[in-house]
Amino acid sequence: MLTFFFVVPLFSQDRCLVNIGNKFEILIGNLNEDAKKIGLTEERLRTVTELRLRKEGMDIKNASTNLNMPYVCVTITVVGAAFGIDLRIKEVVEIQRKPLPVFCTTSTWGASSIGTHMGDPEFIVSGLSQLLDEFLNDYYKANPKKRGEE
Repeated sequence: MLTFFFVVPLFSQDRCLVNIGNKFEILIGNLNEDAKKIGLTEERLRTVTELRLRKEGMDIKNASTNLNMPYVCVTITVVGAAFGIDLRIKEVVEIQRKPLPVFCTTSTWGASSIGTHMGDPEFIVSGLSQLLDEFLNDYYKANPKKRGEE
């Protein structure tokens, strides 16, 4: 059986990560029945995401109604042997309108991947890890560490 995995950048948006800060919330989308059947859990996805970001010095906050904090949104869909992963950074943005501005939530960074999992939920988790690496590469490109910072 052929198994493949590839990353499809939605857009190169490292500029949108400039000065975004290091405080994030994490939102894991509800898993469908096919995802649950192979043993994928929201808890596992949250743990992997949170640990990876904390390892890089990110400050992960509990879900709240703080509209000023960006959040990491993980959505995974499984259909039979196929899967899709969508990783987004979402923020509230202001659109200048007359007479009053409009505020809405939008993706300011994103990447996706698709593949086949062969019944192995950890293969999907490894795909999520690759997307987190892609996000962190763009994050550090947009926010380089200054000398002396660890």
